Amino acid sequence: MSQRMPQRQLGKNGPKVSAIGFGGMGLSSFYGTPGSDEERFKVLDRAIELGSTYIDSADIYGDNEDLIGKYFKKYPQQRQKVM
Repeated sequence: MSQRMPQRQLGKNGPKVSAIGFGGMGLSSFYGTPGSDEERFKVLDRAIELGSTYIDSADIYGDNEDLIGKYFKKYPQQRQKVM
């Protein structure tokens, strides 16, 4: 069940995204040993379920971008819900 979260326009002409984004850094680095992919997929599921349509990632965050790519490959329906 998706929650209704306020949205903001990204930039002057960009898409509308959730006012609160999900920072993916903690999924992969800086806060101890990362969990399994399946455990981390559950975190992404929950963020999307709560209405977050903006996921922040960066290559400096360990395997963060690869993980998100694997997540969307496994759950392509979730990709339609985020920017």
